[in-house]
Amino acid sequence: MKDHFTLEEKVGQLFVLGFQGNELDRETQFLIEMIRPGGFLLFQRNIESFDQVYDLTNRLRGISSTPALLALDHEGGRVDRLKHIFAPIPSMVELANAGMAQLRLGARIIAAELEATGFNLDFAPVVDLRLGYAMMSERCLAAEPAEVARLASGFIEELSKRGIVACVKHFPGLGGAVMDPHFSLPRIDRTRRQIQQEDAFPFIKLFDQIGMIMVCHGHYPALGDEKPVPASLSTRVIEGFLRKKLGYKGLTITDDLTMGAVTSIGLTPEVFLRAFEAGNDLLLFSQTTPLVEQAFKLILKEVRNNSALRRRLDESVERVLALKSRMEFLPLRYRTHLKARITRQIDKLRRSVEPARAVAARTL
Repeated sequence: MKDHFTLEEKVGQLFVLGFQGNELDRETQFLIEMIRPGGFLLFQRNIESFDQVYDLTNRLRGISSTPALLALDHEGGRVDRLKHIFAPIPSMVELANAGMAQLRLGARIIAAELEATGFNLDFAPVVDLRLGYAMMSERCLAAEPAEVARLASGFIEELSKRGIVACVKHFPGLGGAVMDPHFSLPRIDRTRRQIQQEDAFPFIKLFDQIGMIMVCHGHYPALGDEKPVPASLSTRVIEGFLRKKLGYKGLTITDDLTMGAVTSIGLTPEVFLRAFEAGNDLLLFSQTTPLVEQAFKLILKEVRNNSALRRRLDESVERVLALKSRMEFLPLRYRTHLKARITRQIDKLRRSVEPARAVAARTL
């Protein structure tokens, strides 16, 4: 299939973009039509109502001849982009503490919400370890690697039943991060042995279940980068550790390149190229700005002039299209009844996790 793509279309497949507002303005539409990105990430700023977001995802799906990846960060808790449409879903920690049955029920509800609003990709679950001192602890499933993998497997299985692709994050693990990469570059001083046998363990166990892995913006000196560099821009982390050492053959995507961990070291078109050269298949950027157009043109220029980079491009596009070929979108029948039904299920779920929440509160 990729052989029928122009070089411009192939480069476009690398980009997953966000934008402002609950509809496409003229400038955004122009940029999207020029780049024809491989996917889109929506936020709460893009979501106004049940019907509005469904109409928007339908429109985005049809922008190019290749169906778009339509992604949302949807974990429950404070990362719940649809709570004002349906109702708030308990956090990953609350669901995990309540047990596998409640976690699966939460995942089924999340999958139903995503399907009902037209999404096909969830940037979840988080499979970082719940280390007590870390800034990620309230979003993590458990502290033990094997338990994280077990719970995440159940979550992913429920998503897949509804045709929702899971993207696990944040490789190679943000469990040891104290600083928030939204604002600055965290240094994670875990040993190589800890990273391989503990932090990366859930990712490895889930290789065969997931659609893609999100690579984080943490700095990992133990993996060979002595100078401060995000994992998302590191050939040592992605090509060396994830692909060669661990044997991962699937899709990779950067965490959002607008985050402070990246912008603090300088956000230029070259950063996009560097992320691609490091081994990422998809470049996530939650804005549509002139910088995106510049990055698109820079990567296009480089792949035209570099046969090795063209081969890399073909490998990435092959992986992207292989995932898309497994996706199928069928408009839901009786959609008008779904909103009330899902809201009732959330209420039932919230009541079912109350006992575990009370126990957790007493042990603090």
